[in-house]
Amino acid sequence: MAFDAYIQIDEIPGEALDEKYNKWIEVTGYDFGVSQSTSAISSSAGGATSGRTAVSNFRFTKFLDSSSCKLMEASCAGLHLKEVKLALCGAGGDKLKYYEIILEEVIIADYTQSAADGVPIEVVQLDYGRIKTT
Repeated sequence: MAFDAYIQIDEIPGEALDEKYNKWIEVTGYDFGVSQSTSAISSSAGGATSGRTAVSNFRFTKFLDSSSCKLMEASCAGLHLKEVKLALCGAGGDKLKYYEIILEEVIIADYTQSAADGVPIEVVQLDYGRIKTT
């Protein structure tokens, strides 16, 4: 399924021209995960026991654009961002949003640029205090 993805970061406007996501940053991909440590030893209630949940940094990729310098500056400065939103929409047409991730208490934990053939790509990793998905 094709999708369009946009990310909104406090104080860092992007170049998206879409009516619903004007000035958001266009995203080419993202990833994050949650892992639950478990033990094969049964608990008194039966079944495996679980430990502490580990949540990974949120990482997204994008093409080099007008937000690039501000993202790098925010990373270097350790800027604390109140909120970051990612919206996934159906491609084309009315851009119906079908998934949203909201990160709170965010800092840019890692920022890299690379280029070989074509347009330079950026990878941005965000560390956050809270995450909500809808």
